Amino acid sequence: MLNYQRARIRARLIDDVRRAHRLWSVRIAAIGAACAAAWGALPADSRALIPGAPWIGLALFAATALARILHQPELHS
Repeated sequence: MLNYQRARIRARLIDDVRRAHRLWSVRIAAIGAACAAAWGALPADSRALIPGAPWIGLALFAATALARILHQPELHS
């Protein structure tokens, strides 16, 4: 049963999953997750000092999507 589940998971992973940390989309998503965690830890008065805060999440999301579709030649060497 466990081998069956592993095979199903591996069938859905990208070919170079061991090098996924080098993908820009993964890096940007990690930065976004860190920002979201830090945002929750900030006091409300500190959050009010950051201009354009709602747009930061949107920008990180768009950057992740863009990085995912761009060709990254350094990964194919």
